[in-house]
Amino acid sequence: MFRPIILLATLSSAAFLSSCGSTQPGAGHAPLKTTAKVSTDRYLGKWYEVAHFPQWFQKGCVSATADYSQNKDGTIGVLNTCFRADGTTRSVTGVAEPVDKLNNRLRVRFPENFFARLAPVPEEGNYWIIDLSPDYRHAIVGTPDRQFLWFLSRSPAIPQKQFDRMKAVAAGQGFDLDKLVVDQHTRITR
Repeated sequence: MFRPIILLATLSSAAFLSSCGSTQPGAGHAPLKTTAKVSTDRYLGKWYEVAHFPQWFQKGCVSATADYSQNKDGTIGVLNTCFRADGTTRSVTGVAEPVDKLNNRLRVRFPENFFARLAPVPEEGNYWIIDLSPDYRHAIVGTPDRQFLWFLSRSPAIPQKQFDRMKAVAAGQGFDLDKLVVDQHTRITR
């Protein structure tokens, strides 16, 4: 009776682990380009998820935010909050470390989450800032395999022109925007 459950759990874990560690470009894609050097001091603070590719760990979320803070040890504290349709929230805390002095690729891990602890974090990072507005108001984050994508903004309201620009940048980098979902709290303004 438990054998099929154990087999399913094992296969699911294997699939999850193999998909989370990939920093290789997706099939037929050029290497993912990141933005120039990022000032972590300016990047810290609250970001609203404007749009994203659906992921299993965000199941049930209609909107999300990410709060980044400076830890005493030099790492970056991460607090991701999921907002559900029924008004409840779910949060997970993590730690981010820049891969190098450019600060545009980060290794993010969530030690409190059992499944996330099983997934290896690639040396090249699993949080690549591929676009960042000069005023640090809008950012695009993705992974080289083109399976993860987030549009972030300092506000849930985003001008249509900026949203269209973000879509163009992501599409130009090989992301399949047919998978893009706009968060419920997002207001695209004219």
